[in-house]
Amino acid sequence: MRALVLASLVATLAAAPAAASVTLGGAFVHGQVLAAGDLAALPHVQVAVTEHDGTTGHYAGVTLATILRTAGAPVGDQAKGVAARSYLTVTGADGYVAAYSLSELDTSAAGCAPILADAREGAPLPAALGPFRVVAPCDRVQARWVRDVVALTVGSLPGPPPKPM
Repeated sequence: MRALVLASLVATLAAAPAAASVTLGGAFVHGQVLAAGDLAALPHVQVAVTEHDGTTGHYAGVTLATILRTAGAPVGDQAKGVAARSYLTVTGADGYVAAYSLSELDTSAAGCAPILADAREGAPLPAALGPFRVVAPCDRVQARWVRDVVALTVGSLPGPPPKPM
């Protein structure tokens, strides 16, 4: 009987969905795990995009620049020196990875800033896309759109070799 109860408990725990969160780490940032509530507390923007099937989708979320700025990373005009050769990788639960330069994240072009979306058409993202999806409204192709985002990691390319004396 105990074995049956224990097996049932283990099966229930294994089937329970993981709490929605995104791990943020790497260069420049204060490493942290951002829960859905943390992201909900940040300012949201709305974007209209063309989906793969040609329909228009409406997403709401936090710009990647806002997330990184809040964590201490230099973005936009602040991305100088080492930060000018730095990038953000976005990783999905399926292992898919896309990259953005820190400089491009804080765009002044209306509606072009990539966002970490947590809603589509006014409702939470469908399970196939989320709980979080990166949407880059002005990318011509959706190759850098990442569904079911689990990690945001800032890295830097190596600098030039030292000059000979």
